[in-house]
Amino acid sequence: MWYYFYMDKDVVYIEPENDITDIIAKIEGSKQKIIALVPPKKAGVFRSVVNIKLITKAGVSSGKKVVLVTTDPSIMKLAATTRLPVAKDLNSAPEILKPETESEEAKEEEASDEVAEKETETEAEPEAESEDEDKDEAENEDESEDDNKGKKSKEKPKKERKESKNKLVNWVLAHKKISIFSGVGFLALILLLVWAFVLAPAVTIIVGIRTVSNNFSENVSFTSNLTEEKVEEGRFYYEEKKIETINEVGFEATGQKNVGKKAEGSILVSTYFEYNKAGSIVLKDGEAFSIRGLTYYSAESVGLAYNGRGKEDCDNKDDAASLINYGCQVSAKVKVVAAEPGSQYNIPASDTGWDTTANVGVRSKDPMTGGSDEMKTIVAEADVEKAKGEITADNEAEMKKKLYETIDTETSLIIDSSLTVSTAEAISTPAVGEEVGEGVKPVLKAITTASVYVVDKTKVEEFIAKKANLGEGMKIYKMDNPFVENFSKTDEGVIGKLKTAYSTGPKVTENDVVEITKGKGFGVAQHDLRDIDGVIDVRIDKSYPWVTSVPGNANKITVVLEVKE
Repeated sequence: MWYYFYMDKDVVYIEPENDITDIIAKIEGSKQKIIALVPPKKAGVFRSVVNIKLITKAGVSSGKKVVLVTTDPSIMKLAATTRLPVAKDLNSAPEILKPETESEEAKEEEASDEVAEKETETEAEPEAESEDEDKDEAENEDESEDDNKGKKSKEKPKKERKESKNKLVNWVLAHKKISIFSGVGFLALILLLVWAFVLAPAVTIIVGIRTVSNNFSENVSFTSNLTEEKVEEGRFYYEEKKIETINEVGFEATGQKNVGKKAEGSILVSTYFEYNKAGSIVLKDGEAFSIRGLTYYSAESVGLAYNGRGKEDCDNKDDAASLINYGCQVSAKVKVVAAEPGSQYNIPASDTGWDTTANVGVRSKDPMTGGSDEMKTIVAEADVEKAKGEITADNEAEMKKKLYETIDTETSLIIDSSLTVSTAEAISTPAVGEEVGEGVKPVLKAITTASVYVVDKTKVEEFIAKKANLGEGMKIYKMDNPFVENFSKTDEGVIGKLKTAYSTGPKVTENDVVEITKGKGFGVAQHDLRDIDGVIDVRIDKSYPWVTSVPGNANKITVVLEVKE
């Protein structure tokens, strides 16, 4: 049975103010079969042999093994006189010490106990003799009776037992409800006890751990090529996360445009060449000609060249000076089209008033015709400028919030210093100058783009843990969110500085706490946990007042590790 001293025992720490009645109450109230009493350094209650005997007697009467855990010679000596087992510590095997010399007080008490035992035996013997005599007399009386009477006397107890049984059955039948309720109540009591002492007990163990704060700062680099990633060297693969938002506003178009037909016609262009000298002028397609503020463009390319005529073709100007001054005139007819639609371009023939940048004379022998008017609504530049004042693009803070909401920050580390937010020039649909269809409302749109780079958070934390150079038996309990400063793209690559703060402490896991404490009394469990270097506080919250030990079922143990810097 002492094998279980190493496992299932109730450790009771005796306080200096406890008296013998308190100790006996603790023994009788314990749920364990083995009780380890741990006296304090100054415990007067253990200096009396009478008290030691009372403790031994309390253990015997309650069916429990009581062990004194002490190395105090005086207490051990008294325990030996009553054969009370003693253990040097909670992990040592108990043993019954041999008394060296019995004190006078112990001898007197032992003698008085022997006298009391003899007196008890003496009193018991006459009673036994009287009982035997009564029995013999009864037997003699039975033998003196005739056979008939003896038969009846044997049958009488059977009849009485049968009647008693029938009475019980009749009572149960007559009180069915009471019987049923009694049975249900008994079953409920059993279920309640099972729940209270088997299912309900649970504890929460709060372990306070002392930690030390540390700062981390390391230059790192980044690559957009996954195959070039080298986490152990501080080179991380990064990828871009991007979102776009479109902000738009509708507006009214107020511009007008004539979409009628353009007037057409022809003009006569001419020039002079010096007699007997070659020369030419080419009028390209699109050459502009204007009259009274109206502009027409040539619809074809026309060339004017000296044709080698003699002086007889030069309007009787036969002297050399006149030929030089006037030359020979060369003319050509050119087809033109009005610059815009409109009836105002329909004009009569005119020999004067024409202007052009070309070095030719211009006149028209035929009118310009075919121009017509048809007005349509279009988007004017003023309409767009007005709408720009009404459209509101998301600012940088709003875009940052929207972008970060799309990123899983549990697995990705956002490089804040790489964030960019830009808004493109607003675009009108239809564009400026374009016709607006009937029932159509123009829209002005502005596209805002936000982008940021992210890296694998797990790899970053692994890199930090490796660089931290933790000692044996130490671990990181808390790490602030890492961040990257001075993110920039240089000729040598993409670089930045990785920073964070973290707390280190002794390596204690929730599973460690469970394995150390399960099945132990609260006092022992707290003592064993406090023996761990770095554990500064242990508290045990129990589910119900009657729970006195940590459950043996790990599922009923909740562990909370409190990091205290």
